[in-house]
Amino acid sequence: MMSTRDLIFTQIRQSLKRPELDENARQQLESRIASPPVFERPAVGADLTTKFFYQLEKVVGTHDTISTLTDLPFAILEFLQQHQLPKELVVDRSFQPLSWPPRLSINYRAAQANDVTSITQAFAGIAETGSVVLISSPASPTTLNFLPENHLVVLKQVDLVAHIEEVWKKLRLQAMPRTVNFITGPSRTADIEQTIQLGAHGPRRLHLILVKK
Repeated sequence: MMSTRDLIFTQIRQSLKRPELDENARQQLESRIASPPVFERPAVGADLTTKFFYQLEKVVGTHDTISTLTDLPFAILEFLQQHQLPKELVVDRSFQPLSWPPRLSINYRAAQANDVTSITQAFAGIAETGSVVLISSPASPTTLNFLPENHLVVLKQVDLVAHIEEVWKKLRLQAMPRTVNFITGPSRTADIEQTIQLGAHGPRRLHLILVKK
């Protein structure tokens, strides 16, 4: 039985009056997808972490560094206390095995309109732009990235790459997720009197926690 995807492409081909690809053309396309050409890219330097933090600060993002993932609950508690935020969080379910302090109220679900702070796991960080890449999954609904005013993103240092192209190469090693979000700093707009306003269409704060190991 033909899949929905194959059915859609078959109908597009028929409407364009294009025949099926011959084997040579198919191999050329598959080779290009597997090893896409790389064009000129900006210099980043050998120290990706320093470059990434520099670019993140330029877009009003903040950051912290912890040694291992077990330190994460305490880093989050410190952030909440520093900004006088409620101790109730909506959290990516991949962090469920961690030992969370009883002072924190942890909810593993999609974000709702009244949620203040969310915690998500980044798929990658891009030193070139200071962006984080987040992918949707049953453990991490996309609402966690956009609804709460405070978005805390956890990035493993091993997942930090130099350029955007490396993210797509990394994504092709797995099943493509339904949603891929490239996020560069907190939400902002200058629509009102050409003055930058944070949190207009999403989180007011983007705080990144880099995990060394």
